Amino acid sequence: MEPTDRTSREGGDDGSGSCDRAVSSVVGTVLLVAIVVVLAGVIATMAIGFEGELDEPAPAGAFDREYVATGEGNTDDRPYVTITHEIGRTVDADDVIIKDQSGNTIRWSEVWTGGPQVKAQEYVHIDGFDSDSVLDPICSEGDSYFVVLRNDDGETVIFNEWTATRDPDLPAGSSSDPDGDGIPDWC
Repeated sequence: MEPTDRTSREGGDDGSGSCDRAVSSVVGTVLLVAIVVVLAGVIATMAIGFEGELDEPAPAGAFDREYVATGEGNTDDRPYVTITHEIGRTVDADDVIIKDQSGNTIRWSEVWTGGPQVKAQEYVHIDGFDSDSVLDPICSEGDSYFVVLRNDDGETVIFNEWTATRDPDLPAGSSSDPDGDGIPDWC
């Protein structure tokens, strides 16, 4: 009799125990599929919600800056920064704006004579005189210029910032520094 008791405790020979396990597997699989479908729906809804924000790609490219505090090679030894469009897509020269820390602005096309578009490896020479005289000249450490890009909708983004890492240091005997302190006399 002992074998009969054991079979009745384990579900017997009629297979009802294995049937219970099969139903549990089916219910688990259905729940897992339902969770995956709900998550896919949530992710798709979020992606559609961001669609309007993804219309315009972020500006691609890079601008390099080179500061010459001595003004070497420039008229009257004026300190200057050269801003070079290193890499990236060609942009309309009217849409690239140079701005100083006082808020004065000038378009790349007004400084650069290379044409209506800015291509990789083209540059502007900024010193606050002549063609870019609307901008403040570099007079001390911390003076800043910003490269601002404008899109077709007129929206702007500061794409690059340059800050003078040191005061101008004009060479001895420079006509722009009669007192010999290394700082241009127009500052």
